[in-house]
Amino acid sequence: MKFNRNNRIHVLVSFLLIFALLTFPAFGAQVQNRVLVDGASIFIESGGSWEFSQGYMFAIKDVGEDGGVWVELSLDGSSLKDEVLYEGDIFVYSHDSIEIFNMTVDTIYYGSGVDLITFTPVFQYEDPSLPSPPPDDPKSSSNGSNTSSNPDENTADIIPGFGLTMAISCMIVLFISSRFFGGK
Repeated sequence: MKFNRNNRIHVLVSFLLIFALLTFPAFGAQVQNRVLVDGASIFIESGGSWEFSQGYMFAIKDVGEDGGVWVELSLDGSSLKDEVLYEGDIFVYSHDSIEIFNMTVDTIYYGSGVDLITFTPVFQYEDPSLPSPPPDDPKSSSNGSNTSSNPDENTADIIPGFGLTMAISCMIVLFISSRFFGGK
């Protein structure tokens, strides 16, 4: 293959195209906050509460006869949001257009003295307006053994886009295309 002016331009454009494919998806990617609770299940009795990281408290205020559960989310004692939820409803709390909590009412168990409400999956994302929580100690939990969680997989650091395999594949396809369509 001779490197005349047209071939050099073709190689340069190909290189710039591949470089753009590798970098531009990273620029457009939304940086996601660190996941503090990743799909866990929690169980709260009526009148009880659950402490989350960064000072958030999620409380069950009351369970109605119609099957509704009155819940309240607070931060350091100040109420942020309260809502009546039913089985299958999703509780979402956002701060400055950033989702902090997302949890689904799974089941409401009615008892003679106390009702039990299960939420699954439960997600908590780090609130950037608050101090970062200390690293978790997997052996201790302030909420007892009422939680089951999948092992943390730190996917928040991965920026979507093309990896090395995709770059090599693009180069191979480009080379084959240029040989197939470029031959006169």
